[in-house]
Amino acid sequence: MAEVLKKKIRVIEQQSLYKWHKTWDRLQRSLFTEQYELYEKIKIENFVREHGFKKIFHIKDNYINFNFDTVSDVDQADLILVTDQVFSRSTCSEIIKNINELLEKCPCVFVCLNRHYLNITGTETDESLPDDYEQAIHAWLEKSLGVSVENYSEKFIDDGKYFTWVIPDQKFYIRKNEDNKTL
Repeated sequence: MAEVLKKKIRVIEQQSLYKWHKTWDRLQRSLFTEQYELYEKIKIENFVREHGFKKIFHIKDNYINFNFDTVSDVDQADLILVTDQVFSRSTCSEIIKNINELLEKCPCVFVCLNRHYLNITGTETDESLPDDYEQAIHAWLEKSLGVSVENYSEKFIDDGKYFTWVIPDQKFYIRKNEDNKTL
């Protein structure tokens, strides 16, 4: 036992601690024998189709094969879709700043936030928000952005079957009107 404790351990530094995440969807899919589509993926595809979006600029950190056209230039987009987990790891004030910057580039933003990462440091609090965490996220966005935010999230206990590490669980549609004012 003493030999094991004295054994030298070599730590390998890695640039991205989240490198595994890019293939998380494929990894989870490999555990199933039957074909399936992620419920959250279908929900977003339906949203895009029902709202008539044709040019989606997708900010992502995971390989998700959505069934709609994307553009590589944000200036050509009629919708910005954010499924990037890193987006949720920012501070609350940075998330609001980032959303406002996206709204300056495109009047329609559909942002997916991972509730497990939001305010992970606990440094930004607002006692006026609802006690229910998911309701508080929605209220925080509306209050901080000063706009009406449509909530497309669903309440569920995260037991892994919703694949929230592929597509974050909290989903919100935010848009500006023709006068360039947020609705």
